[in-house]
Amino acid sequence: MRKLSDYKDEEALDLLAEIMEPAAEILADAEVKEAWQGTENKIKLARMVIKKHKKAVMEILAAMEGVPVEKYHCNIFTLPARVIEILNDDELLTGFTSQAQEMMQGMSSGPATVNTRENEN
Repeated sequence: MRKLSDYKDEEALDLLAEIMEPAAEILADAEVKEAWQGTENKIKLARMVIKKHKKAVMEILAAMEGVPVEKYHCNIFTLPARVIEILNDDELLTGFTSQAQEMMQGMSSGPATVNTRENEN
């Protein structure tokens, strides 16, 4: 599995499009946020994410491997290593954290644009 910084240009756009929704689902979970920012260790955090967000985890792993989720397979021996790789990828975690915070702020502040022409009539 490659690091997030290894993806460039169109490949980066494709990956972002694939993982944006499942990542936002995971990062919007209050328990995950608390564990991420708290004193929880990465193993406990990984366990929580896997147990609560199986489908989202599979979507992210499949996208990072470049295969459709229906064709992605993992097993008890490969999955822990993959999850730990992701949790140890500081660029990935920093990117997801900052993007999730920006998305949540944007969603809570209402629409980004207002049609002023309708308001003038």
